[in-house]
Amino acid sequence: MTAHPIFGLIPSTLDEAGVTARLATSSPAGAGACLIVTPNLDHIVQLRRNAAFRAAYRRAVLILCDGFPVQYYARLRGHHAHRVTGSGLIARVMQHPDPAMRLMFVVDRPETAGAVAAWARAHGMIDQVATAIPPVGFIAQPAACSALATAIAHHRPGLLIMGVGAPQSEIFIDRYHRDLPDCWALCVGQGVKMALGLVRRAPPAVRTLHAEWLWRLLQEPRRLAGRYGLGAFRFAGAIAADLRGPRS
Repeated sequence: MTAHPIFGLIPSTLDEAGVTARLATSSPAGAGACLIVTPNLDHIVQLRRNAAFRAAYRRAVLILCDGFPVQYYARLRGHHAHRVTGSGLIARVMQHPDPAMRLMFVVDRPETAGAVAAWARAHGMIDQVATAIPPVGFIAQPAACSALATAIAHHRPGLLIMGVGAPQSEIFIDRYHRDLPDCWALCVGQGVKMALGLVRRAPPAVRTLHAEWLWRLLQEPRRLAGRYGLGAFRFAGAIAADLRGPRS
């Protein structure tokens, strides 16, 4: 079966172990920050509405199917795509960190930064790990973006982990990648908190059944009920538009 782009994207064929191995290598010299994106249902919906987000996705070096609906649709369109979640990927990286790699975590609040520092101390990596906390809505604040880019450049990470959510993480990396050191830039949202135990990750049985969405909904029903319901409807519309559109 011939594989066609889905939503204008070509998903990677790497599985979680393959991506982890890629992150353990040096990023291409002179490329700046190399963006890795993890599209889920919400990302696909946002891509239709946000031109800056689409631009970031177009220039990403790896596109991983985080959401199982995205992976299933990719397979139906002929792609040998694995499901690689941001939370699973960062959990694997943090469970078995490379003590020689410099890491930087961009997080949402001091409590998260403190948990990252405690993790770094426990692994003997306190000198290799740094954190930054940009202000809420930083992507619309040029001074805040510039300060964040300067802090990242000063630390010189080999792996930059963005834990402040989409689409601002991806847009920031795309806009400032030339101002950043050569590194892999991985956008994982809540995945950092899950890896640190600050947010409960779905149990293995729930993940096997691809029911993480239900697990999260039960934990945060007020915040997520409307988002998931409307998101599913809009994702169906995105699929319909993709099937009607040119396969290019």
